[in-house]
Amino acid sequence: MKKFDIVIICAALVVFVLAVFFYPSKKINFSQTTLVFSQWLNDDMDQEVLGKIIDEFEKSHPGINIVLENRNYRNLKTDCAGYLDIMRGGGAGGNENKKDTHKFPDIITVDPLWFDDSEKRILFANQNGGETRESTATNEVYTRPLYSYFNALFYNIKILEDAGFDRPPKTRAEFADVCLKLKEKNIYGLSVSGDFFADIFPWIWSEAGTKTLQTINGEKDKFDFTEKNVVGSMDFFYKLNSQNTLGRPPFIKDDDEKINNFTAGKTAMITASSKLVKKLKTQHKDTRFGITNIPYPENYSGRPIFSMNCVHAAVLSSSSYSEAAFEFVEFIGAANAVLAAAAGATSDDTASSVFGGVLTDNLSPGERNGTPLDTIQAKAQSMIESAESVDDWKLFSACASLGSIAAEEINLMFRYKQGAADTAETIKNRYNSVVK
Repeated sequence: MKKFDIVIICAALVVFVLAVFFYPSKKINFSQTTLVFSQWLNDDMDQEVLGKIIDEFEKSHPGINIVLENRNYRNLKTDCAGYLDIMRGGGAGGNENKKDTHKFPDIITVDPLWFDDSEKRILFANQNGGETRESTATNEVYTRPLYSYFNALFYNIKILEDAGFDRPPKTRAEFADVCLKLKEKNIYGLSVSGDFFADIFPWIWSEAGTKTLQTINGEKDKFDFTEKNVVGSMDFFYKLNSQNTLGRPPFIKDDDEKINNFTAGKTAMITASSKLVKKLKTQHKDTRFGITNIPYPENYSGRPIFSMNCVHAAVLSSSSYSEAAFEFVEFIGAANAVLAAAAGATSDDTASSVFGGVLTDNLSPGERNGTPLDTIQAKAQSMIESAESVDDWKLFSACASLGSIAAEEINLMFRYKQGAADTAETIKNRYNSVVK
């Protein structure tokens, strides 16, 4: 190498060292922290809404860049199960096995019912503290609520009218009568899938609510399946099944088949998330449907209580940038009212955001931002505002285990292997062996 070239290289190195020494702050601007956000939010709302929230975050956090990974609910649930398996193999938190976790996203949307507490400890980073974060007795907070959908009774207006009914059933006795009348026309009154939380649980919660939650050692809540109202709801389904008024077999393939039976006129009513309203309006425009509260027992005198399908955000424990990821989760969580309005859902802050917009005091109940609501929107808004609670319902210990255990045992009940009381007792015993 020529002496002149060596001099030039040395001079360049001197300039670089001096620049670093005298201007150390420049080093943090050479690159950004990039976070991958795996989510299904774009299934619920226009992509533009989420894009604007991310743009605002990046402007206020210039050192952080958000990359969206679009998934759907079912695929992301499968992904999460895979993440959990790998993290279990790599030790607590999975950080000992970075070669397997380095391609994981940093942040995901999640349904808290997918996992038990013990699994959340492995899969998610602990969002400990912070006034805007949820709190528990053990201060273990793994997810941040974004918005929720309430579970309602969907009914086919034409089928009920053809059977001589001018309104949907309000009580469970009325519901049973409607089912028997429809049976004469070879139409099932109700179809249920194998998803306990989508079908059976909303009926239990609408009557029993928080009375079914018990505290363990002042720290954890567990679900009491032998509470009398729960057993009563179980027995109600047992009788519907014995009268052959449920779709056959009682637990059909999945939620999609349940919805298809409803839109095809094979069944008159289903229990489903309010999220289904949008799908029926856009994909099944010929279906004349309505929504109402889940029928309650004749002796029930309280306000309606809804179970909710919750959309949460969480930071995976494998993320190398957890602090930055927490910043984004807090930011998008604070925008829950905007997200709920765009998704036609409810939020902790504004119940009347359902189906878009926030109802203000100067508007009549049938309007949203000065625009008249259609019949379904007005009904949904009325249902939410008259309910006892529209917040995320209390998550309990081992919720994922309870869902699978209850589905298995209720399936046996539907096949006449055991009665309602025995089913409830078996679920309780199996569930208590999981909750420590």
